[in-house]
Amino acid sequence: MITIDNIDRNKLYWIFQLFGWTLFFIIYSIIAGYFTNFQWQVFAGYLNTVVVGFLLTHFYRLYIKKHEWVKLGIFKLAIRVIASSFFIALIWALIILPINKTFFNVEKSQELTWFIALVIVFNLSVMTLGWSLIYFLFQIFINFKKSEVEKWKLEAAVKDAELIALKSQVNPHFIFNSLNNIRSLVIENPEKARDMITHLSGLLRYSIQFNNMERVSLEHELEIVQNYLNLESIQFEDRLNYKLEIKPETLELKIPPMAVQLLVENAIKHGISDLPQGGIINIKSSLEKDTLVVEVINSGQIKKCEDSTGIGLKNASDRLKLLFGKLSDLKIENLDSNFVSAKFTIPLT
Repeated sequence: MITIDNIDRNKLYWIFQLFGWTLFFIIYSIIAGYFTNFQWQVFAGYLNTVVVGFLLTHFYRLYIKKHEWVKLGIFKLAIRVIASSFFIALIWALIILPINKTFFNVEKSQELTWFIALVIVFNLSVMTLGWSLIYFLFQIFINFKKSEVEKWKLEAAVKDAELIALKSQVNPHFIFNSLNNIRSLVIENPEKARDMITHLSGLLRYSIQFNNMERVSLEHELEIVQNYLNLESIQFEDRLNYKLEIKPETLELKIPPMAVQLLVENAIKHGISDLPQGGIINIKSSLEKDTLVVEVINSGQIKKCEDSTGIGLKNASDRLKLLFGKLSDLKIENLDSNFVSAKFTIPLT
């Protein structure tokens, strides 16, 4: 596949140079031959003109590349192109006119006057100017496309860097909360602390295994969420209950790692833990108009918490948009006076 990155500009130049001058020779020879009964001198004269024009424009290109005219401003470039076109046309005329007049003259009685010579120089200047216009327009197009490709590559690199940075923030946030829970039980209940460490090792294994992946299946994510809920159930005992309402067709769909786990963690920290009687967490998934909807409903109410930075949820929202575009969304709201809903959506198309 030919792309801007692997295109051979030199090869492309020779293709256009040969094709363009050949086409010019064919068209003008046929037109001029028609009005001169197709005499061989006409074809030979135009061949001489084309060969000289081919060589002069090639050396002209070498000069342009050597002095990097492509980097010049439009005004400076225009002045140089106009002056060069006239100068090349003058040299061109000085070479072809004596040859054509001596060897390929159709009307021997016609004198080569200064007026005719100036008209020929003007016509050759216009041809050189046309060649320059085509050449520089092509260079501008190639450079524009190349800059677009570099821009896309830069945006992709920035996106990858942002994803890595966001992952590095989400995972320590989760580990910190889990270690705090374990610390609180080490002295009070060593046996439960050991159980929590076992569950935590499973969570860390998942985190390490999928940390380098942008997406995981919802099924894999739910496995670790249940592990996390079982871990928290040891601490909360009867104060924490949960249930899953998962549509089978959503299990293989891809989501960012730790996306659901973070919502569940947030539900426990800012919902269940604040309720003396505890509460329930309900995890749902469904498909709605080619969109995956994952919702975590928990007992409690949204309230401003001074010791919460909200970094985890903001990072989760940012990761959704980076991976799935602006149509993805994360919303947290009170459903009623007893429950809070945290819902994210991912477009499938």
